[in-house]
Amino acid sequence: MITALFSRQRIYALLLFLGAGILMARTIIMLFQGALEVLVWWVSALLILELLIDLACMLTSVRWFIANTKNEDRIPLRLGTSAAILHAVRVLIFVIGRAGPWTDFDVRPGKEALYWNWELVYFASVLSALGVIGVIVIWTLRINAKKKANENH
Repeated sequence: MITALFSRQRIYALLLFLGAGILMARTIIMLFQGALEVLVWWVSALLILELLIDLACMLTSVRWFIANTKNEDRIPLRLGTSAAILHAVRVLIFVIGRAGPWTDFDVRPGKEALYWNWELVYFASVLSALGVIGVIVIWTLRINAKKKANENH
């Protein structure tokens, strides 16, 4: 019973659900802090897009958890990859908007960036980099597994 509940597929689905949930929670917090009024339209669109991708990833992860088969992993993994990369792009936009010659290019004229400090920016940057590294590692492992499967057949 416990082995079926905690199969490898279900653990992967649960971890993906939790990862998307963390990204979604941060996005919702930003929305409640007034991000749509502060950010320029295209950055706001990226924020909403990430929210939708996170939600879709969570829903498809639940489906994968229930199905408990490897056949159900394709869509949630692609959505998780999209969410991680999009989040990393949004963090990069935020960092660029706080420093350098493009200061505040991502906020509307007369508005200030949402509450932030450099420690939060570093933290978000490190987590985003780890997310992208995780995506690269997982996809590399999947490609190698497919190559081995093709060689054995």
